[in-house]
Amino acid sequence: MNKVLVAIGVGAVAVSLNVNKSYADSNATVNVSALNIRSGPGINYSKKGVVYKGASLNIIETNGEWSHVTLDNGEKGWVCSKYINSTSSSNNIANNVSGQVSVTASYVNIRTGVGTNNTIKTVVPYGTKLTLISKSNGWYNVKLENGTTGWISGKYISTISNNQNSNQSSNTYNNFTPCNGKVTSYANLNVRSGPGTNYTIKTRLIYGQVVKLTEKSNGWYKITLSNGSDGWVHSGYIKITTEAVSKPSGTTLNNSNTSSNNSNRSAVVNLAYSLLGKPYVWGANGPNSFDCSGFTRYVYLHAEGKSIPRVSYEQAKIGTAVTRGNYLPGDLLYFATTGTGRTSHVGIYVGNNTFIHASGSASKPDKVIVSSLSGYYGRVLLGARRF
Repeated sequence: MNKVLVAIGVGAVAVSLNVNKSYADSNATVNVSALNIRSGPGINYSKKGVVYKGASLNIIETNGEWSHVTLDNGEKGWVCSKYINSTSSSNNIANNVSGQVSVTASYVNIRTGVGTNNTIKTVVPYGTKLTLISKSNGWYNVKLENGTTGWISGKYISTISNNQNSNQSSNTYNNFTPCNGKVTSYANLNVRSGPGTNYTIKTRLIYGQVVKLTEKSNGWYKITLSNGSDGWVHSGYIKITTEAVSKPSGTTLNNSNTSSNNSNRSAVVNLAYSLLGKPYVWGANGPNSFDCSGFTRYVYLHAEGKSIPRVSYEQAKIGTAVTRGNYLPGDLLYFATTGTGRTSHVGIYVGNNTFIHASGSASKPDKVIVSSLSGYYGRVLLGARRF
């Protein structure tokens, strides 16, 4: 993560001293893995925080190559404009209260009511199709394909164009040269039977896995795995690469138990990622702030309906022990961070030797972040549990 942040800082360009334009109502989403929020329009200004891919920002004004923005929590700061996609609110769904829309951010919470103070019912990824039911104060009551209903902010959805609704038979596959692609999604990536979220899930890929890309259609790649199976993945989570195809690591969904387990794991990881940047507060249970065990308890409860103990050392006693090297996304990790050898910290494994946790302490609060198991956390890791 540190390397990513350094690259972002170095990649910024020189700053103009003139304010180019002020935006009365302009939204944007982050288009890189992690983006520094600074106190002024330039890399010489201090870093105030970090936002992650898919995060929504409101643009106040621009200054050269920098944008003054407001985050969802009300905090203001400056970001390099090249790392955000700006879209006027008029480009979204306006006053529509019927028809279909699609999700425009990496992951979005579906809540029980209007506003971020309501409980998260589920989390949906980019491109998910939703049916509009009603509207209230910039929020939309929607219905998912599985029948679930809930509320979503209008900032994260857009009307589906006629091209998106057209019959798949009209798609063209011409002028695509087969090549290899690398998975960039930290959460397991669905491989579907066709180019769209309405198709069934055949298997899932993990972060960093390399597959063969054979066709492209309406933002989806047809892939071939090294074991000969094929399917479709959204191109937003694939990066073209010259690396060799990985050995088989997707899990075929060939029975209801496997499908349910993988679905729960994805829900845990997706919800955990959606909470990145939330502040650490000792004793907090969410949804707007957490301590470490409050974070893990909240995620498991709201992602898969499982109630686990509140404190870290009790969480480390439940479920089934997992041997080192066999961790799967969604497993609970527990650590001894106080020098006593006793469990004092917990987090959730998300793949690629990384985990998400509410980092900090009562005296030095931080926030929900992604950390590597290499280095310090690998040395104080006590074990993992699977529920």
